[in-house]
Amino acid sequence: MKLQHGLLVLLLSAASGLSAADDLTGTWELVSGEFKNAEGKMLDYQQEKFVGIKVINTHHFSFISKRNGEFWAAASGPYTATDTHYTETPTIASFGEVGEDSYEFRYTLDGDSWYTERFDGDERVEYEHWQRVTP
Repeated sequence: MKLQHGLLVLLLSAASGLSAADDLTGTWELVSGEFKNAEGKMLDYQQEKFVGIKVINTHHFSFISKRNGEFWAAASGPYTATDTHYTETPTIASFGEVGEDSYEFRYTLDGDSWYTERFDGDERVEYEHWQRVTP
């Protein structure tokens, strides 16, 4: 009986298309991070007073951020995710060419913490720590 129950759960999960990437849905608050600016300098989010919120549903993401109390960036569009990679393709954004640029991140989840890294070749150009916002 236990074996049948386990198989049923496994089949239902497979049929629904659920994966670990589904754990990304929700609202996330930026905790810390760093990114390489256009001059090649690594900037620390806490020193630059970055704050941000990212909302992810089953098909789309949206985020808005501020730097030192001023608007910094916003974007929204579809995303794809596997168990280790998350890719955003903005269709509306305050930066870049929308619909043409995608941003791929490696990620890990640890409870309600989400850690993302973006690379340019072998060089890490962005790292972020997000915390799930709970009601």
